[in-house]
Amino acid sequence: MKKILSILVLLALSVGSFFVWQQENKATNKTVHSLPPQFKLGVVSNCRQIPQFIKQLNMRQPAIDSKQQDHNGGLLIRDMSNNTTWQDKSWTKSGYLAAFERDNKGNMYVAPLPYVSLTLNPPEKQNQLYKIDTKSAKMDLFLKMPSPEVPNNKNPFGTMGLFYDCDTNSLYVTSVAGSLPKQEKGVIYQIDLNTNKVVSQLNNVDAIGVGVFNTLKGKKLYFGSARKPHIYSIYLDEKGHFVGEKKYELSLSEIQGGNTTVAKKFVFSRSNNKFIMTVKETEFGFRLLAENNLNKKKYHFQYRIADDKWIFLTAEND
Repeated sequence: MKKILSILVLLALSVGSFFVWQQENKATNKTVHSLPPQFKLGVVSNCRQIPQFIKQLNMRQPAIDSKQQDHNGGLLIRDMSNNTTWQDKSWTKSGYLAAFERDNKGNMYVAPLPYVSLTLNPPEKQNQLYKIDTKSAKMDLFLKMPSPEVPNNKNPFGTMGLFYDCDTNSLYVTSVAGSLPKQEKGVIYQIDLNTNKVVSQLNNVDAIGVGVFNTLKGKKLYFGSARKPHIYSIYLDEKGHFVGEKKYELSLSEIQGGNTTVAKKFVFSRSNNKFIMTVKETEFGFRLLAENNLNKKKYHFQYRIADDKWIFLTAEND
């Protein structure tokens, strides 16, 4: 009889403890996240392929060049061994281009970006994406971002940053279309490349750089604010949709030797069984201005699994 009573007491205590934990969790509105079993911890973009047309150019060291200097718009394929360049005629019809990304077939996605003048990049054509076919190298309009806000003369910018997630075959796109100095109206879109449709979006967020990484506690999207040197994150579910609220991660201005510029690009890699996040910076102020920061940097962080944090390692000139 005593044994039965002891078991009943233990069960009551266990149920009571679980109830208290559950109530505390509800009271603090805290969600416990974990990485879905079908995803692996770490980098999510290793399936990206080199476009087939680049392989046919017979260049020794081909590299994609999206810098606006010294040419009349569009991307260039530059052979770094001798500095020769190649460009398909269709690549200039969108004016100047900036961010680009590749998918698991080698197709390229590029975002337009006005540079100094709006002549080649009128505002009404900035909140959209172009696609370069992996085989033919031809570029066509891929998608116009579904937004009630459009670029204008006060803010001529639209799409900014791109990142491809192999796990969900999703392309993430940041846009600042329609935002004003005191009005943050930007959006981060998730495009399902199986259907070529926007399936999820994070509203009222002005972001430039964007990247996805599988942490121990779940899949996360990281983004750099277009207004501050801050980096934020938000969880993604098993389909790549946004979950919950954004979370502050760190600020480039608080790093030793850091700047008050913004994060324009995220690169995740693995080296010696360590996961590294490299963040590249840029100057941005919702105005047309050629970037003149000759001392821009890139920052390296290491992911510390034990407490789910990125620890600063080093900074160097980019």
